[in-house]
Amino acid sequence: MLVDSSDSPRKSFGDPAKIRQPPTTHWIIRWLFRTPWWLILMGLAWIAVIIAIRNSPEYLNIYSQLQEGVFLTLYLAITSYGPSLIIGLIVGMIRCYPPAPPEHNATFGRIVEHTLQTIVYNFVTIYVEFMRGIPPLVFLLIAGFVIVPALRDWINTSFVPLLRTLLNNPEIPELVWRGRDAGTAIAGLSLVYGAFLSEVFRSGIQSIPKGQMEAAKSVGMSWLQAMRFIIIPQAVRRVLPELGNNFISMIKDTSLVTILGTDEITQIARKVSGSNFLYRETYAVLSLIYLTMTITGSLFVQWIERALKTETTITHQPFLQRRYIQFMIRGVVFIILVLLLIIAWVTANPQP
Repeated sequence: MLVDSSDSPRKSFGDPAKIRQPPTTHWIIRWLFRTPWWLILMGLAWIAVIIAIRNSPEYLNIYSQLQEGVFLTLYLAITSYGPSLIIGLIVGMIRCYPPAPPEHNATFGRIVEHTLQTIVYNFVTIYVEFMRGIPPLVFLLIAGFVIVPALRDWINTSFVPLLRTLLNNPEIPELVWRGRDAGTAIAGLSLVYGAFLSEVFRSGIQSIPKGQMEAAKSVGMSWLQAMRFIIIPQAVRRVLPELGNNFISMIKDTSLVTILGTDEITQIARKVSGSNFLYRETYAVLSLIYLTMTITGSLFVQWIERALKTETTITHQPFLQRRYIQFMIRGVVFIILVLLLIIAWVTANPQP
């Protein structure tokens, strides 16, 4: 029996025109499933609160009182995050290399070096485990009502009299440092986040292959030079999104300093709602301000992640000209500009 070659399965299988294409999803269905509805809904809620602020005297009065704490909140977040980065980097570098026993024929200097390394390693480990093991709110209470008074009294009783004697000036005033001051909140948040960021830096440094450290030492670099020029730039680039997320968490956790009595935005909201009993309006405006800061920062962190995926080489540029450092600087500036624009738009032509 003869078979027509035009109907042969082999020829029809190889013909691109006769290959059955998989069905494609309609563009409307793709749009429905890929649209960030969460962002749209939160944007609509944001617009609704903004309109209420513009048209309602109660909302406008609440906003005018809360905006006084916005700058203190950002100030606390930025000034606390800087020291926490330094603390986290130093502690993370120390915890990356656990102490090892000295060699059997080690010199006295090497034995002392290993002993000091062991002491420092265990000390910073106690610090990290303590900070990670207690709630941040508890440590802020300890800092505000235990550490700060003890440190202030020690300075006023020991250091200030010595300074008066050395300078022959009995009018040098005593240190006035209260638990509700912004310095207490900055110190407390810096120590808390320094412990968390140390684990971020440690994971980033340990993700770099050990061969790079060995290669750096083989060309004559010291351990500190290898960490500065080879290991840390790569580690920072890998953990940069996580550092951005921690900065967003820092903005939210500034509300914890309310327990100290610091007049940041949450503390002002508590006072305002307690005086006018407009709890719904007050906390709606408070949520709007926090969401503006955090969602803007979250979108910026996502942009950093996408940008870093396209950057595969490490440039030997000055520190402030490196791409990931510019991302962080631009992000902070962008958040501040957004808040300034919102404040300027709301306060323009206010309702009586």
